[in-house]
Amino acid sequence: MSAAASEAPLKALVKEVEHLLSSLDPNVITGDKAHPVKMLWNQVGVSTYLVFFLLAALITLLIVFWGKKHMAPVPKGRAINAFELVVEFARSSLVDGVIHKDAAKYAPTILTFFFFILVNNLLGLIPGCKPGTGTISGTAALAIIVFIYFTFLGLKEKGGLGYLAGLVPHGLPKWVVPFVWLVEFVSMLMKPITHALRLFANMYAGHIIMGIFAILTQLFIVAPFAGQSWANALASPVWFLLLIVMYCMEFVVAAIQAYVFALLAAVYINQAISDGH
Repeated sequence: MSAAASEAPLKALVKEVEHLLSSLDPNVITGDKAHPVKMLWNQVGVSTYLVFFLLAALITLLIVFWGKKHMAPVPKGRAINAFELVVEFARSSLVDGVIHKDAAKYAPTILTFFFFILVNNLLGLIPGCKPGTGTISGTAALAIIVFIYFTFLGLKEKGGLGYLAGLVPHGLPKWVVPFVWLVEFVSMLMKPITHALRLFANMYAGHIIMGIFAILTQLFIVAPFAGQSWANALASPVWFLLLIVMYCMEFVVAAIQAYVFALLAAVYINQAISDGH
């Protein structure tokens, strides 16, 4: 019999939550817990987060190739119809409705971000999975890619001086321009930070909440077998129902956060290439 099972459920919860937080350590992807793998002259830390990050990339590729293979003027089957519905919705709302110049050119990039992050987020709902969006290192990598991409587009479209000068809106008094430019420049540099933190914080918090409800369900079930009152077991169905509710909510959050990340990427691209930026 474990020490946790012999304690009162709520007291045992403290130890279980500490174990949960340790297992969800967001620094594990680059920290000491990552398994070192020698590549040429260097060692790379390989963690479960990185493994599931790569798995999500593979699943995304398979979904895209499957969708391309089954697309037709009149799609047959509920799966391909649902896939096309999601693609059309994402494209119309994330690309055509946001990017005002050559929107079709950027559709593959924006949709790739959307589906890849969505797959990562949904993997996080499977017990034992640790997707890249559950660690700040994973979301930071995605946000940095977006930052480099829209900065490159802005420099290509306007040139270095034109892009930097375009940070300030037109029509401002000259004496205000330096202050506004500085604020806008710092804001631009902060975009990858806020972009990464928004996705990470929502997914990480969701994993913790679901983990806590799962722990409470388990602790109250095993309490009678640890010599405690059978009344404790009566609370376990309540925690289980709350866990189911949280799972349903996290499905919605997973889709919303993938959508928001891709939407912000589209907004940043539009700002970088438009005349108003």
